[in-house]
Amino acid sequence: MTWLGWRLQRTETIVALGIVALLSALLVPTGINMWDAYNHGGLGACLGANPGFSCGNRIGNFRAQFQSLSDLANWFTLVPGVIGVLLAAPFVADLENGTYRLAWTQSITRGRWVFTKLGLSLLAALLAGGALTLLFDWWRGPTAHLDGRLDTGIYDSTGTVMLGYTLFALGLAIALGVLWRRSAASLVVAFIGYFATRILVDYKLREHLVSPLTATWKGAQQPAFLNDARILSLRATIHGHEVLSGGGGGFIGGTGKVGAAPGLKNAIFHAVYQPNSHYWPLQLTETALFAGVALLLIAFAAWRVLRTD
Repeated sequence: MTWLGWRLQRTETIVALGIVALLSALLVPTGINMWDAYNHGGLGACLGANPGFSCGNRIGNFRAQFQSLSDLANWFTLVPGVIGVLLAAPFVADLENGTYRLAWTQSITRGRWVFTKLGLSLLAALLAGGALTLLFDWWRGPTAHLDGRLDTGIYDSTGTVMLGYTLFALGLAIALGVLWRRSAASLVVAFIGYFATRILVDYKLREHLVSPLTATWKGAQQPAFLNDARILSLRATIHGHEVLSGGGGGFIGGTGKVGAAPGLKNAIFHAVYQPNSHYWPLQLTETALFAGVALLLIAFAAWRVLRTD
């Protein structure tokens, strides 16, 4: 059954690995260029407590050189969704076409068929998600040093969250496929659901996964410990009167940094922020959230097939 399951799964698995290979063909050469520019430009020295006067120009030149590519790469965080729904296709197609019933008449039990098929899909998703994680962790390295790991595009494509994203897309597609028995509709709706969920988590939920910290300071120049932080909200008061209020960029858009604010030299600033030290707690919590929901969806799909077919 394992060999048969692999034969039915291998086309989608090869396509998924091909997607990873195409991304590698784009990102490896550009990543080498970025690391060369970062190292030869001495940008690592600019991250110290007393950077030289030329650091601003060198960092600005680096960002200008690679900004368009970084903006394009932000869209690559949709790739786990594509791979996840792609790897669910063989399981859903079997249900739609009814070919699983033939397998059940060949001395293969329902449980063995379900767990083998789902196990192979899970294994392929983990391999593809792991490959994406390793690739993007390396490629994002220079910009992560300069902008901090909590910058939106960097956070979404490094750490462990890509594994969670891939598993969630897989689980959602499988669950919808079990309910509808229509491959095309299930996969399309699953990807839309993946995209919508990602937006919801990025905009509304992520900042609450780990309790943020607060900071208060006087003057428009932010404290050094906020340089790599993500500022979720910011307000300023002068003699008890609020003169500035709003978000600080959060996890979506912006840099999350206050910078100089002319005319507010005597203001008292109050910020709510996620420090750089919360990177791994946020990553692991978000990964567990997506992976946990994925496993529940897959368990529901297995139960549904075993009980109703």
